[in-house]
Amino acid sequence: MTDLTKKIGKRNLKTLRPHRHQQLEFFIADDVDISTFRDEMASMEHPFFALKAGDTKIREYKNGNVTVTVKPTADGLATVFDKDIWIYAISKLQEAINNNQPISRTIAFTPYDFFVTTNRSTSGIAYRELKKALSRLSGTRIQTNIIYSQDDKKTIDFGLIDKWELLEKKKGKLDIGMIEITLPDWLYQGITQTKVLQISPDYFRIRKAIDRRLYEIARKHCGGQHEFAISLEKLHLKTGSSSNKREFKRLVKNLCTTNDLPDYEVFFDPNTDKVTFKNRNQNTSSAEVSRKRDKAKREVFKIKNKILKE
Repeated sequence: MTDLTKKIGKRNLKTLRPHRHQQLEFFIADDVDISTFRDEMASMEHPFFALKAGDTKIREYKNGNVTVTVKPTADGLATVFDKDIWIYAISKLQEAINNNQPISRTIAFTPYDFFVTTNRSTSGIAYRELKKALSRLSGTRIQTNIIYSQDDKKTIDFGLIDKWELLEKKKGKLDIGMIEITLPDWLYQGITQTKVLQISPDYFRIRKAIDRRLYEIARKHCGGQHEFAISLEKLHLKTGSSSNKREFKRLVKNLCTTNDLPDYEVFFDPNTDKVTFKNRNQNTSSAEVSRKRDKAKREVFKIKNKILKE
């Protein structure tokens, strides 16, 4: 067969350029220890993931110029808890990038490493649920105009993962029983272009889906600032909650009462219908004064609730 990459003609032209970079067939996640967890920014701000299992309704979301349409598989939309697989993969890849290691869109890992890393049970049920989560991720499709390129007039459609495989036999360095997933190019581009944010390792300890979603929104918008305020109506939209506004308000009030969200305190003002997230990690004197004032407000709020219940 003729080698078309060799020099030809008087001007020594080449039909094809030589390969400049070695292509990594797959990235073995177990070989990388995570020092910090990362999440993808667009999915933190917009509701890509459902808050409950079995949701088969097509979701259409619009905020300003951003549009997101989420289409489910027959088993329902991928959930916030399914997103742990995304966060696990993003965190492993980001750690490798920080250490100047080669990475790939295709990631292989043992279920055990995933379970331990994301604070999950290692029971037989957990293994079965992992397969269901992978199926929902591969079946759920996102159509959006959020892009990571120079082209600002493009709408793309992708699955939350391109494919997944449970290895039934050894494959190179991979052992039997490993999971192999291929991330969508959209997500991979976001990781390589650092469109990710560090999140608390305690994120995986948050029990309720709505609380996880509220943490993501707080982390994305408040970040390292002292506080971030948002109307209850807009927050309801951003979470993607299928609850009505009255029920959503109750859920937010409950979180304000327990107030145990990682990194951020949560406050609700019933007079303005505004929710405020305040950074717990700031140690400025003004922040301390604000925290004391907010603590006093919270105590008053608890007393009023107690009186109303009586």
